[in-house]
Amino acid sequence: MRDMDVQGQSLPRLSGMFIRTDLVASPEDAQKQRRQPWGKTQYQSISASLAQANMSVLIPQISVSYIDAQRQIFYYPTRRFQATDQSSVTERSQLSYALQSAKDNNIDVYLPLQLSESSWFQALYDHFESPESQAFLKQSASFSIQIADEMIQLYGPSYAAQIKGFYLPFEVDNANLYEGEALERWIKYYLQPVTAHLRELLPKGRIVTSPLLYTNLVQPTRNDVAQWNSMWRSVFDQTELDTLMPQDGAGWESSSADQLGTWYRSMSDMIAVSNSDRKLQGRATNVELWNNPESYSMSGSKSMDMTRLMKNMEVVDPYVKRQISFSAHSLMPMSETFLAGQTNNEAYYRAYVESQQLGYIPKKIVTKPAVNYTIVNHNNIVFDITRTGEETGYAIYRTIDGKRIKIKDVYAEEGKVTTSFTDNQVIPGASIQYEIMAFDAFGNRSTPYTCALTLPPTIADGVSDYKINTPSINMRALSTGLPVETLTFADQSEGFSYEGDRVVATRLTQHRAYVPWTEKRDDYTIQQQIYTDAQGFAHLRLDLGKPQSIQAIGMSFLQDRNASIRIPASIQYEVDGHIYATAKQPSLAQIDFTQPVIGDNTYQAGENWYWGFPSAKTQGQIIDIKIKLEYNSYLFMRELIVL
Repeated sequence: MRDMDVQGQSLPRLSGMFIRTDLVASPEDAQKQRRQPWGKTQYQSISASLAQANMSVLIPQISVSYIDAQRQIFYYPTRRFQATDQSSVTERSQLSYALQSAKDNNIDVYLPLQLSESSWFQALYDHFESPESQAFLKQSASFSIQIADEMIQLYGPSYAAQIKGFYLPFEVDNANLYEGEALERWIKYYLQPVTAHLRELLPKGRIVTSPLLYTNLVQPTRNDVAQWNSMWRSVFDQTELDTLMPQDGAGWESSSADQLGTWYRSMSDMIAVSNSDRKLQGRATNVELWNNPESYSMSGSKSMDMTRLMKNMEVVDPYVKRQISFSAHSLMPMSETFLAGQTNNEAYYRAYVESQQLGYIPKKIVTKPAVNYTIVNHNNIVFDITRTGEETGYAIYRTIDGKRIKIKDVYAEEGKVTTSFTDNQVIPGASIQYEIMAFDAFGNRSTPYTCALTLPPTIADGVSDYKINTPSINMRALSTGLPVETLTFADQSEGFSYEGDRVVATRLTQHRAYVPWTEKRDDYTIQQQIYTDAQGFAHLRLDLGKPQSIQAIGMSFLQDRNASIRIPASIQYEVDGHIYATAKQPSLAQIDFTQPVIGDNTYQAGENWYWGFPSAKTQGQIIDIKIKLEYNSYLFMRELIVL
């Protein structure tokens, strides 16, 4: 790989990075992944790398994983909560390792409070309305105050020079704005008591929060921006919170540089107004806007290349005081021997350091990849991509009917010769063109490998046996469109009945019990950049092989609003070209097939079902499933059932 001439330019720089303590310390995760938890050496390595890259801030994201009142995992050696602390020796050493490594490398640290994600988001989506949600806020405030006291008592004497403030891990986002009583409850029951106490502990320390920006890749309306800024102005007016550091959402693919400028410019203006308000109140005018540029990438490359990262940072840099990125896991060198380590991080770190030293992103030649493809089971297109240079990944594009979309980026692990990718969202009879480009950590791309092919007009042979097991996606039964993890035919002779939104199914030939995606991600088929037809539908077709009696059709999807994973807006089921039923959102929540089913989608992470029930008994052979998307980022699909 050699440099090419390029005009110089200045680049924004990172002030520091986050480490998510719960991702690097769990003995259970280490055993499951056959890796090692982080110890002193790993933290020393991270802090040294930060210092060498002229970064000066480290934020361990969580001090306590709060499960419930009887169970917590502490990342420091608590004395006050020993009776409920379930941490291992490694886990309760994490903050100590972080602070010592920071001291040894002249790095500043912001002490984190607790995170209780499940309970927090359940209360959040309840708008803190129920007595239980309000009790959660009050209990959380009391717990935050106690652990802040304990951390300052424990670490203040030895690390006073490193501790520059506190970080509040509870996450809010612009898709769930607080207004009226909900906002006031959040401020009154949590933010006011907690931030007032933190100010007493560290009168000159900063109190930082990092909400998520979720733009769905569209420009915000004036009302969007006004609501967001009004919320934070109220927070600054009534609490001691003084640092707003939004997650830019780019790593999660929920925003891009095209939208960020509008949001940050307006937030900068709001911060100026908030400081004027504070001056009139006789308070310190020290409210600041920082940025949390996400350096990971959910598009498949794991780490964000420097061209894209710098573009996201440049557009907000005029408005912010600091840029502190989530996270070290996607940029700092770390062996895959350890939890959250990624082999390619070394290349991304070198690219960041070199770009900063040069003041621009260097242009380098990336070698065109060598590619072979095969069509498996008539409708799965498998690409085998052979490394030809120092690339860190491959960008894959597909064009159908003139519509070109990026399917995803594929991670090319250093030291691995061949990388495979399967495209299983295909259309019968379609003429398809593919482009595959290698890219490096800077974001330079090779010339594309290209190929064109036409799929057969009829793909599936159909299924005549209702008890057939189809464990692989898009095998014999699915003839087109989107993949699902499991296809199930129920025994239609007994055990199934429905009336309205009540469903009872006591006997299935096969059914996958619900498992949280955070515990078993492989149980879900994750589709990105979904192809939609001229009517805006993502399309799935099922050929039963011969006309059959169809009592109901159900399809399940994951929703986890915490992770911005959304279920479809609606599903239209058709049988032999005629509308069979339409399932709208919200549909039915997670189903226990031995009990009557009734209810709406849950706000917690869970499996959500879209059931179609016909107005009259129906027979047919070809089932078309047309999915109307609410957000075209990610769709976590799990199971399709025909009864």
